Amino acid sequence: MVDHKVCAVILAAGTSSRMGTTKQLLKIDGKILLERVLEQVLLHPFEKVVVVLGHQSKEIKESMKITSKKVSWIYNSNYRLGQSTSFLTGLEHIDSACPSVVFFLSDQPFIKNATVTNVINEGRRRVKVNSAPFVVRPYYDQKPGHPIFWGNIKDVDFSRLTGDLGGRGILSSVKKVKLIVNDAGILFDIDTPEDYHRALQERG
Repeated sequence: MVDHKVCAVILAAGTSSRMGTTKQLLKIDGKILLERVLEQVLLHPFEKVVVVLGHQSKEIKESMKITSKKVSWIYNSNYRLGQSTSFLTGLEHIDSACPSVVFFLSDQPFIKNATVTNVINEGRRRVKVNSAPFVVRPYYDQKPGHPIFWGNIKDVDFSRLTGDLGGRGILSSVKKVKLIVNDAGILFDIDTPEDYHRALQERG
């Protein structure tokens, strides 16, 4: 039996308004934030990885040192209209070979590899017994985080998805699987200068 193919989308188009500078380019351990996230994603058996850029896309892409045939760099011209536009842009570039997609955020560099593996495996297990759309979302300390596995995503109606909610705006319409993980990294977004300082301290 052929393994269920899964693709990945990294949402990296935001303006970083709360940071005051382009956070995708901030460095941790000598690597820019987006590069750290992409490196981790490429450790996993995704069929394809779509990186959705927007704000300062040229500068970000030129700063990336990773070269992989699995990676597609996509520009979202509507990125100022909110994260939902990047979510949909990413989906548009996932072909039918990937009926399921895992969505990552570009500002979460501390998610454990084991957590990503667990999310993928749980999603693949559920796909075998579910033909309807569903999501697998990791939880830590009773709080939901990322990455999120969307199973059978081609059957989801995203026509109502708008604004800055990403896929959250449509989550109520699909079955949700709560995956408990021991990983605070699923909740740690680097959104502000204080977050970045904390990230540097934790790495030190």
